[in-house]
Amino acid sequence: MRVTVTGATGTLGLACVHMLVRAGHQVRAFVRVPEEFRRRCPEDRVEVVKGDVLDRADVAGATDGAEAVIHCVDFPPRQFALNWDAVRHALEGARPGQFVMPGNVWVYGPPQSERVGPDHPKASPTRLGAVRADLEKAVLAEGGTIVHLSEVYGPGVWKGRLLAIFERALAGRTVWFPGDLDRPREFLYIEDAARALLAPLGRRQARGTDYTAPGYAAITPREFVSLIFKATGRPPRLRSLPLAWSRAADLLRSERRALREFSYLLEHPILLEGARIRRQLGWVPEVDYADGVRRTVRWLRKPQREAITAEETHTVPNPSDQEVD
Repeated sequence: MRVTVTGATGTLGLACVHMLVRAGHQVRAFVRVPEEFRRRCPEDRVEVVKGDVLDRADVAGATDGAEAVIHCVDFPPRQFALNWDAVRHALEGARPGQFVMPGNVWVYGPPQSERVGPDHPKASPTRLGAVRADLEKAVLAEGGTIVHLSEVYGPGVWKGRLLAIFERALAGRTVWFPGDLDRPREFLYIEDAARALLAPLGRRQARGTDYTAPGYAAITPREFVSLIFKATGRPPRLRSLPLAWSRAADLLRSERRALREFSYLLEHPILLEGARIRRQLGWVPEVDYADGVRRTVRWLRKPQREAITAEETHTVPNPSDQEVD
């Protein structure tokens, strides 16, 4: 299958590129800076196209002849409105083929059930969540596919909360986790996240369909962080960060300030339900937490983290942190 991946230098995009190559697809990576992509992906079986996702002509050229487009571009909160043009151009380029886009849990608001599935109301009380819900509605109306992902971790995760936790544990420093350390959450290994985004390819029933892809299982922050310290060979050092402190700290970091409206997720974390994606597409998460944590620690200990090849099937490169590249 001929597949174009937008945002291919970002965490999710790069993971999809690696998995598509391993599966034998013809892959085209649409990026802003080819040199940066090649540094992270020294894979000669990938066609690299330089361009701007906000330029309709650039996107048309990158998607010409593609049977599917996996759209992994997501602008940061301060530029969030730009996602409309980016998605519109990518949808146009995907016709008449498939369009697949990752989603997150921003759209749901506080959970109304123990597990949140694709039919859960998209009633976010936040500005960004409401905009994201409108964007997803437009994608589904055009026959696109949305796959909502749990918080992602693993090799190739270059930024974000979970990366910081891994790095503090590796350094033997105390990990401060916001909120209740014993309230269940879930995390999704990057390879499983990429498989979830590839699962709709070639499936007619996936068109115009919303999916939720849960993490491997519910796990408490205490259990997850303990696994990280165990993999590092260090004794666990974990403290709860009071939510008021976490909110105050966010005020000091410009990139976090816009996300303060999602602080309710620290008190009411969302656990996704995976019945539809399992039944229709055969997808289930495969990498358990102990294995995923070990692989991540092994990657973080490498002197050079960036270059990852498609043959490294257990070290593929995270949304919480989708990128524009």
